[in-house]
Amino acid sequence: MTGSQKAIKVLSIIVIVVAILSIVAGLVTCAGGAAGVMAGADASAAEQQQLALGAGVLFVLAGGALVSGIIDLIVGLLGLRGAKDPNKIMPFFVIAIIGAVFAALNLIGCFTSGQLDGTSIASAVVQLALMVVCVILANNVRKLRY
Repeated sequence: MTGSQKAIKVLSIIVIVVAILSIVAGLVTCAGGAAGVMAGADASAAEQQQLALGAGVLFVLAGGALVSGIIDLIVGLLGLRGAKDPNKIMPFFVIAIIGAVFAALNLIGCFTSGQLDGTSIASAVVQLALMVVCVILANNVRKLRY
């Protein structure tokens, strides 16, 4: 196993762990939204409206976390598969390229949408760097194919 394969394996395991945490967080957030709706059963109409609005926001956040977690889980599993067998690296390579494009668009979006806070920019830069590293590593493994 080459250094690139080992690095992809480690990155993929990290991505899988983060994906599982994201899925769990999404489920917990969804449960919180449902609890908020149920708590408003005996509340006044105005309070029910506020609780429903809060629950709606929680459901949107939960949906985003669940979708992101599922996609990350797929990426991590494809990375593990590709690291183990260079002949199966192409799906990971393609997903990494797509991820790098979206990460670059996200970074550009930080500047064009006025989100010039340090956290948003740092997150976008880290995401882009991670995806570029994945593309480079996947390309190295792709060259090992028989």
